[in-house]
Amino acid sequence: MTTDNIFRLSVKNGRNNKIHIFLNDEYSLTVDSAFWFSSEWCVKKEIDEEELELLKEEIENRRAWNSALDLLSIRSHSQKELVMKLRRKYSQNAAELAAEKAVGLGLLDDESFAEMYARELLERKKYGISRIKNELKSKGISAQIIESAVSSLDIDAKESIISLVERKYARKLGDEKGRRSVIAALQRLGYSYSDIMSALREVSECSDYEEW
Repeated sequence: MTTDNIFRLSVKNGRNNKIHIFLNDEYSLTVDSAFWFSSEWCVKKEIDEEELELLKEEIENRRAWNSALDLLSIRSHSQKELVMKLRRKYSQNAAELAAEKAVGLGLLDDESFAEMYARELLERKKYGISRIKNELKSKGISAQIIESAVSSLDIDAKESIISLVERKYARKLGDEKGRRSVIAALQRLGYSYSDIMSALREVSECSDYEEW
């Protein structure tokens, strides 16, 4: 190994508990002080190219973990969702390691997330079962967990549709074009055609519903 492969390592304290790392007196990296002083790197005076790549990888993993904690402090996430968000700034490996660490520490749980998110979609957005399933699937939730989360919901599709129609769509039911747009909107929300028709017949005495 030649001296060209050896870097003189030095650091300077920065603001907000940051450590700035210099190689041969040129700025290279920044990391938080908690990581730095708990690692073996803090006692090194020189590193070679292989060690430098390892240091960069460890710092990226540390940053990904800190970002994961920030995201989880805002709201719950599914494991896949967290990885996808972390991938915007970090490597696939760093993102997956952070998510796996969160799972191991009990900060990330797809089952709990699925139950919470399914209930939110039902109560706040008034989604039907099929839409709720699709939304959970888009978050990377497994089919088994989706079925379990949905089965725990207390949902009456017909009553939900009637509530939506009375609150949002009643004025559109006066003509065929409006009625069809209401049906399409309710289907997009995840309600079945048969449940929609049953609910609409109940909220209107118009016999034309039989023709839809």
